[in-house]
Amino acid sequence: MAEAAPPARPIFRVLARTLVWYVVTGGIWLLIRDFAPTTWGALLTESFAPMIDGRNVPSVETVQKPALIPTVIAMLSALATALPVTWIYTYTRQRKGYQQSVVQTFLILPVIVAGIVVLVKHSVALAFSLGGIVAAMRFRTTLEDSKDAANIFVVTGIGLAAAVEPPVAYAISIGYNLLVLALWYTDFGRAPSLEGAEAEQRMKRALATANRTGMFVAKLDDEVLRELAPEQLEALADRAWKRRKRVATESHPTARPEFSHLLRIRTIDAEACRLACEPQFSELFRVWKYMGKTKEADGVKILEYGVVPVDTVTIGVVSDALRSLPTAAVRGVELRA
Repeated sequence: MAEAAPPARPIFRVLARTLVWYVVTGGIWLLIRDFAPTTWGALLTESFAPMIDGRNVPSVETVQKPALIPTVIAMLSALATALPVTWIYTYTRQRKGYQQSVVQTFLILPVIVAGIVVLVKHSVALAFSLGGIVAAMRFRTTLEDSKDAANIFVVTGIGLAAAVEPPVAYAISIGYNLLVLALWYTDFGRAPSLEGAEAEQRMKRALATANRTGMFVAKLDDEVLRELAPEQLEALADRAWKRRKRVATESHPTARPEFSHLLRIRTIDAEACRLACEPQFSELFRVWKYMGKTKEADGVKILEYGVVPVDTVTIGVVSDALRSLPTAAVRGVELRA
């Protein structure tokens, strides 16, 4: 099996870079806090306490207006604390894949939120007006992974904290990254693998109730395949492909196998991927046929094709050709002999 995938970065390199980033940016923030003049505004010297408890609330006309420098500091603090979140996110999602637009959102959103909070914290009326505007907006973005929604919520909190209390933004960023790394390293919450006596019992039950090919496949999928771990499914798919070629050869000893390789494409949008990739197959394969698709637990679809590559075509050529298609949303390419 040959798989085209970028080499994994050692985890210690990512951790070292993240740690150095936190230390350097945290030191810069301490210098700014200790030596900045108090005239820089609410970011460094004021709080929301007077606005909350009603003490010494100035009129709208006399409220201190947001200054340029505090706004810039808040936005830079949001960027500095959100950037490590994207580093850890992209590293822990190398296997499953991720969308570039989502990663960029993790950086853009907290910066915008921080700038807006610096603006509205000087006026209660302006804050309520902004709330009404946001409530009237509708967003149509669909996230493939529920953890992406949690990341959106976290970077929003980082943006809020960066505009009010930057050390809290650092605490949120560091704490969240530690939690994500712990969950990723321990593979917490993964469904147990189906094996041993339980697997044998489910197989017997599926065979006992299946009397037709279609029903057998449905029962096999419902009783057995649904509970298998990803590694077990990979091994089973490879074994089934080899068995199919062997049976075809034994049934027709003088005939050549219809296909010499199995092409598997990982994508988040099966229909768009087929529309983009299949027109390119005539240049890569002498013969090809769509065999079907499967769906993994994280929502990634796997398209399978039986193919006979052109003599000069390798897995690298196939991977580069398919990954370069902008609308294909290809997350991985495998070519099995």
